[in-house]
Amino acid sequence: MADIAVDLGNYNTLITFREGDTRYRGLLRGVARQVREVPGTLFVPSLVHFGRQVLLGEEVLHAGVYGDDATFRDLKDHILHPTPVARKVGDRRITHKEAAAAFLRGVLERLAGELDEGIHAVLLFPSADGESFREWLRGADLGPVQSVTLVDEDTALALGYGLNLFTDDLVLVFDFGFSAVRLRVVQFHWMGREGYAPPVVKASVSVPVGTADLKQKILRELHADDVGKPLPSFYWKKFVLHEADAHTWRREEFRRILERENLAAQVQRAIDRVLEEARLGGVDPGQIRKVLLLGGGTRIPVVRRVLDENFGDRVLGHEPELAPGRGALLFLSDSPVDDMVRETYSLQVRDPITGQYHYPVVVERFTRYPTRNPTARYIVNTFYDGQYELHLRVYRSAGGGPRAEAREILYGDDGRISFVASQEDETHEPAMDAPLVIPVHPPGRVGERRFLLEFKVDARKRLTVTVKDLREEKVIWEDRPLIELR
Repeated sequence: MADIAVDLGNYNTLITFREGDTRYRGLLRGVARQVREVPGTLFVPSLVHFGRQVLLGEEVLHAGVYGDDATFRDLKDHILHPTPVARKVGDRRITHKEAAAAFLRGVLERLAGELDEGIHAVLLFPSADGESFREWLRGADLGPVQSVTLVDEDTALALGYGLNLFTDDLVLVFDFGFSAVRLRVVQFHWMGREGYAPPVVKASVSVPVGTADLKQKILRELHADDVGKPLPSFYWKKFVLHEADAHTWRREEFRRILERENLAAQVQRAIDRVLEEARLGGVDPGQIRKVLLLGGGTRIPVVRRVLDENFGDRVLGHEPELAPGRGALLFLSDSPVDDMVRETYSLQVRDPITGQYHYPVVVERFTRYPTRNPTARYIVNTFYDGQYELHLRVYRSAGGGPRAEAREILYGDDGRISFVASQEDETHEPAMDAPLVIPVHPPGRVGERRFLLEFKVDARKRLTVTVKDLREEKVIWEDRPLIELR
């Protein structure tokens, strides 16, 4: 069975195959666009024509019927904003929803016939205001598809960019396609595919400025007739969306046009609006972990410059067109039970003044393993002159505990690590039969910043610790296993 991801767009529908699956080559000839240097993905113009036979994608353009009344386009917008008015085609009436279903079914039927095997399709739906789209997908006849999985485009986008949704749980999506700039702040409550639910949209802004609008103005300048009359709208749309390689402009010419249209200022206003809406909804914009770029318009240099100035290294945008499809396939193969830590683990530390115990986290629940970077880093201070050993004891914690961040820990005269913090302790149970004893040689001094502890999880799901002696500038243990994690 072939696994594919299907992202139905207004202008192009992307069909993505698994990495390494080379069967996509040569499929849907005459229907899909030939896009160079995009391995694993088919681009099908979202066009369907009802004539003596149904034409799909590139067939519509080759037949010269793009502007015909029997040709349906802008399919996604019409699903999201449906109208009860049907279009008369021959002796029948067809709605845009029916046309979209016929388009999708026709493409999948041809694909299954050429593959000569069953298809498992992951279909993407919009995260914001996407309920009507999801309901349409559930009711659509998809012909030969043997099984269907639905996932929202923001979850797929995040997975496609490699995010860990347990920790990178608050993101800003910057969606710049052909019709508008759309920004939304979304909160993931990720429990893996087994407990999947779409993210919560905390703020959403749409600004009607898109690359199609800009290209329309360019085309009307370059292709107006002798009396200055602009081209018909259906012509420039066909030209812009499906014959983009017919004309090229020098970078300096394109830069002047963008400056004249003041695109940078419009993008900045859209960013300001969505962040203000997030604040009004109780979201601190400073807590946004990543900014995910979606759509080809995000490749425009002036757009990227504005995003980089606002968000710096939080911006992820190396595959703005392809990330959702690849992420959808990752969603399909997600196996959270096998590759994540299911409980939170902490150190037991004691406040030397009050005698109370606290539990700073060393690895959090839902951490994917193996980990490349440390899950926690702590600096340990010696507490008195002559200290000669350090005890480490790990506990399983049911919530609570400060997040794993760099902090200083004191070491008391009873041989335990001591940590001062203000927090509410919850339930904790020992995860080790006996403490790990770290020798302090030469003995420590009062208040000395002595050890750096770095915790990781290895490929065998074991918690490991690296101990560095800061005074002696040497590594005592490197990735020493402590316990097997649940």
